Amino acid sequence: MDASSSSAVASVVVMGVSGSGKTTVGRALAEALGRPFLDADDFHSPASREKMHAGHALDDADRAPWLLALSAELRARRARGEPVVLACSALRRSYRDALRAGLPPGEPRFVFLAVEAGTVQARVGQRAGHFFPTSLVANQMHTLEPPTDAATAHEDRSDDALFVPAGGPLADTLAMALAALQRAEETAASRRPA
Repeated sequence: MDASSSSAVASVVVMGVSGSGKTTVGRALAEALGRPFLDADDFHSPASREKMHAGHALDDADRAPWLLALSAELRARRARGEPVVLACSALRRSYRDALRAGLPPGEPRFVFLAVEAGTVQARVGQRAGHFFPTSLVANQMHTLEPPTDAATAHEDRSDDALFVPAGGPLADTLAMALAALQRAEETAASRRPA
């Protein structure tokens, strides 16, 4: 999938718990698609960063202005015709709905990085200089409300995501994400009126 074949979807959100590989996979995906990369971590307030650094989980009141800022950014980029790849935890359906606000149905396209808890814990423990401590991994795993796997047959498609195993090498994860996006775009194109 290249940038020219992916223009129908204005944004892709690479989602999952901290340590799932959102930033790494998101940057690689953005490069492969020829899109700008945005990291939701850059949109956190200094107070929220400090709270997490101190080992305290964010609550919905902390997240609300962050989600509004991310949603506004996605809408602004779409209005400019600038598709992006955003790395964002988007742990709960309500958070994903906030990101969808004001966008056409099917946008943004969510790519859920599925990773085992032990892998996540190890990855977070190896990061140097990041504000998110390993002590909050369990909280994120508990908070996670996985989206619906878009590859399964079901009626309600309002919280679909492309599930991509992300426990292996980056090249494998990237290849699976690109293939899943290509399949999703082909499916969407086949449903559009001629």
